[in-house]
Amino acid sequence: MNLFLIGSGFTKSVFPQAPLNNDLISVLLRENPGGASRILTEKYNTGDIEVALTKLELDISVTSDESERGKLTELRANIILELVKHFHAYRASEELIGGLPWLRDFFGTVVNIGDTVISLNYDALFEGLLDCMGKWTPNGGYGNHFVYPFEDEESCAQSPVTVLKIHGSITFKSAPYFDKPQCKSVNFIFNEHYFPKTAKDKHFGYGLDNGEIYLIAPSYVKVPSVKITYSMIDGMQASSDATNLMVIGCGLRPEDTFLTLLLTNFLKHPDWKERRIIIVDPKANEIAGKIRHYWGVDVDRCIVPIQGILEKKIGELRQYTRASLTA
Repeated sequence: MNLFLIGSGFTKSVFPQAPLNNDLISVLLRENPGGASRILTEKYNTGDIEVALTKLELDISVTSDESERGKLTELRANIILELVKHFHAYRASEELIGGLPWLRDFFGTVVNIGDTVISLNYDALFEGLLDCMGKWTPNGGYGNHFVYPFEDEESCAQSPVTVLKIHGSITFKSAPYFDKPQCKSVNFIFNEHYFPKTAKDKHFGYGLDNGEIYLIAPSYVKVPSVKITYSMIDGMQASSDATNLMVIGCGLRPEDTFLTLLLTNFLKHPDWKERRIIIVDPKANEIAGKIRHYWGVDVDRCIVPIQGILEKKIGELRQYTRASLTA
């Protein structure tokens, strides 16, 4: 099995206008010139959204003024709304695959049945493209802790590929339990906008009008729900089982401690010398350097940096797929 770690660079490879993490606040400011992102950047005097939101989280936690806490909490909620609005635009379709043949090659030959994907992205592009290629279904497609909402579950096969979204998603919705309104659960929205193939003529909104889109704000402080935590545990298990960890479009930001745990767990294995961390990114060598520096011991043979854009490197990736390994 291969484990994929997918970051914002994947979306940018498909939609060149999509921002990387460092560019996110400038995009939100352009799209919402008088909105919450403007208030946030002016309040904390920074263009780094993770730094600004981290300071906001700290202010929320330490202020004793209930009115001020309410205003800060509302600011955070409005930032989430701006993020949802932005990432809603990046969607999968048959036409998209038809116009970018390398996508068909990637999802047809690199991502295979039984693989697991950890996605850091809010958009639903990756799983939507898997859906178009017949490699994703709502039955276990987001992991077995997210419930398939339709009664005819028997008619929908288990998803060939599992996508674990540990930062939330525009397809996730948080809503109160019917019998315990003080508690909330997270499940997924299922419609044709996100899943052109399996959701055709189907719609499930989850939570009706009581829910809200569930994203974990991009800050140094990330507090996941129970189901997201389950997904993180499943991701750790996948890192124990995988032969290769393919890092695509992810800069491995050091403040995301889960990624450090994931990499450590992947190489904490009796056969660690035979395992490979394959990095595909225009800055692959720099990212590989972060891993070497972190470990401090000789892990060079385990790290394979593939420097360049994804669409030009699929042939190099293909040699690490299941089909190639068993040939």
